[in-house]
Amino acid sequence: MITIQEAFNYGIPMASKVRPLVNICIPPALREDAEAIASQEPLVHPAWAKLEQRGKHFVIRTSDLEDITEVSDWARTALVEPIAPLSKRQRQAYQSILDRTIRYADIVPIGSCHCLAMAWREKPLRRGTFARGDGSIKDISKAIRKSYSLAH
Repeated sequence: MITIQEAFNYGIPMASKVRPLVNICIPPALREDAEAIASQEPLVHPAWAKLEQRGKHFVIRTSDLEDITEVSDWARTALVEPIAPLSKRQRQAYQSILDRTIRYADIVPIGSCHCLAMAWREKPLRRGTFARGDGSIKDISKAIRKSYSLAH
């Protein structure tokens, strides 16, 4: 775990590389939670204004690293300090969101329940499970070695 100050001293500029649009899918199990945050006035974060519905799922399309930070922090906080007890389906959905953000950006844990997206990955990681059910992030060094470039 690192502090916020250490995260900013991490050595990688926050906006070092421009990334094309990334789609972060929010599963139907979290529909009510996502809609509740998106409908708050004033908006909690501009990322929630980018929430659009596609079939049963919601998608946030972004090329902004701060939006990835917001979504990953929302998912990790819900896993570590849930407001109400989470069902297995909800826990898996939050884990899935955290996995999807880790796939595209270098996510660094801050404290016990928050996280920060430090930089875009040069290549998206292969699909896999990077977050544990308790909100901790697995060592992904093997996944980085096995990663491959996806068509953008």
